[in-house]
Amino acid sequence: MKRITVLLLALVMLAAGALEAYAARTTTMRMALGDPEDSEMGVVGNTFKKFVEEKSNGRIKVDLFFAKALGDETETIHNVRAGTLELSCVGIANIVPFAPDLGVLTLPYMFSNLEEVVAATTGEPHNLLNSYATKAGFRILTWTYTDFRYISNRVRPITKMEDMRGLKFRVPQNRILIAANAAFGGSPVPISWAETFTALQQGVVDGPCYGYIGFRAMRFYEAQQRFITEVHYTYQVQPLIISERLFQRMSKEDQQLMIDAGKAAQEAVLEYQVREAAAAKAYLQSVGVQISYLEDEEEWKRVSMEKVWPAMADFVGGVEAINDFLKAAGRPAWKP
Repeated sequence: MKRITVLLLALVMLAAGALEAYAARTTTMRMALGDPEDSEMGVVGNTFKKFVEEKSNGRIKVDLFFAKALGDETETIHNVRAGTLELSCVGIANIVPFAPDLGVLTLPYMFSNLEEVVAATTGEPHNLLNSYATKAGFRILTWTYTDFRYISNRVRPITKMEDMRGLKFRVPQNRILIAANAAFGGSPVPISWAETFTALQQGVVDGPCYGYIGFRAMRFYEAQQRFITEVHYTYQVQPLIISERLFQRMSKEDQQLMIDAGKAAQEAVLEYQVREAAAAKAYLQSVGVQISYLEDEEEWKRVSMEKVWPAMADFVGGVEAINDFLKAAGRPAWKP
C-alpha cells in the first residue's frame, strides 16, 4: 500500500510538472483594434485569433481589445514599434507618419475599384510595402479592406466640389489626406480617432470620411451625421501589424504561423466587405441617413492628379517610388 501511495504521489508530481512546463511554453499576444467588434476589424481579429490558437494547439493565445481599449491608434503603433505591444490593427492614414513611403496608398484616386486595391496589397506589391514597414519597426500581416472613405457631414448633401466649401472635416494626422481635403475645398481638421465621435457630437467638425460598415459600427448617425456622399478619392485599408522585434525573435515555425493567420484574416475580411457593405448602406438609409453621389467626380480626379500628387510625391519617396509601386501592381507609370 505504501508503495502504491508513493507511486501515486510521483505521478501527481509529474503531472504538475508537465502542466507547469506547458504553461511556461504558452504565449499570450495582445491585439489592439481601433474599431468596434462589429466592423471589419472584428472579422480580422477573430479570424486571426482562431487560426493561431487552433494551429498552435493553444500554445499561443491571442487576446483582442476593440474600440481603442489599449489606447488611440497612434499610441498602439508606438507600442508595437517599441515591442511593448504585440499586434495592432490601425488605419493606413495613422501609420503613414511612421512610414511615409506607405503614403502611396493614400494618394487620392490611386485606386478606382476594389479589384485594384486587392491587387496592390497582395503578392509583389505587398512585399514592397512590407519592406517600407519593417524599416519602421513593424511588419504587416493583414490588409483590412474597409471600403472607400465616403464623405459624411451634418449640414447638406455634397454632389459637387463646391459643396465642400465652408465645411470642416475630421482627418487623421496624414499630410496627404489633409492636402486632398483642402484641394477639394474643405477645411481639414486633424483629430485623433479616439476623439472623433465627441468632436462630431459637439460640432467641432461637420463630418468625417469612412466606409459604410465602419460608419454603422461607430454609430456616427447618432453624432449628427445626416448626409453621406459616395466619393472614391481614397480606399481605406487597415493593416494588422506585428512588432518586428517580436517577429524576429520567433521560431521559423511561428513566423510562418503569423503569416498564414494574416492571410486567412485578409481573405475573410475581403469576403465580409463584399457581402456586408450593401447591407450596412441599406441600414444607414433606414435610420435616416441620405446617400448622395458626385456629379463631377472627374473634376475631383483632375484636381488630385494636378495638385495633390505633385505636392506630395517627395513625401512618399518621390516619383520613382510611386512608379515602383505602380509597376509592382501592374499599373502604368505616372508621368507628372
